[in-house]
Amino acid sequence: MPNETVESVLQKHSNRLLAITGVVGFAEGEFEGKPCIKVYVNRKTPELVNQIPPNLEGYIVCVEETGNFQAFHQL
Repeated sequence: MPNETVESVLQKHSNRLLAITGVVGFAEGEFEGKPCIKVYVNRKTPELVNQIPPNLEGYIVCVEETGNFQAFHQL
């Protein structure tokens, strides 16, 4: 069981995750009923997945392909 909240682990590792080319974001998530860290990538390739740790401080890391994020502009 992790010692810290998923939120605090994300804060600690946010710069490291965003420094990986192809990572476009991250969030708290759920995997098999347990908290996890979701890492969003513009294109999921084996090379990119190998750069992302499979877990961070006891939380499973799930990699999801999303494409690039774009800001939503409300009119």
